Amino acid sequence: MKVRNAMEILVEEALNYYWKQLELPCKCDLCKTDVYAITLNQLPPRYVSNENGYAYVKAQNFNDQSRINILNEIVKATGKVAVQPSHPLSRPSEDHHPSEE
Repeated sequence: MKVRNAMEILVEEALNYYWKQLELPCKCDLCKTDVYAITLNQLPPRYVSNENGYAYVKAQNFNDQSRINILNEIVKATGKVAVQPSHPLSRPSEDHHPSEE
């Protein structure tokens, strides 16, 4: 049996759509994946077993409130990743001033 969480697809579509507009100190694939995972952990899963099930879930989540909920969780996750990325942020040597830390 193969099932998939339809929210994975919906969140991925929304994240790809809004990614350039989100404010993060780093836009690497790891940071994007972290935002994706954190967002999914905050939303209820919607498991489907086929494309018809996905179409049904997508239709249910097409209303403004559902899209707002997904975007809201993406923004929250972005804030978490911005404050605590999974990797050290590199800074150009000319911008690194130890006296400012």
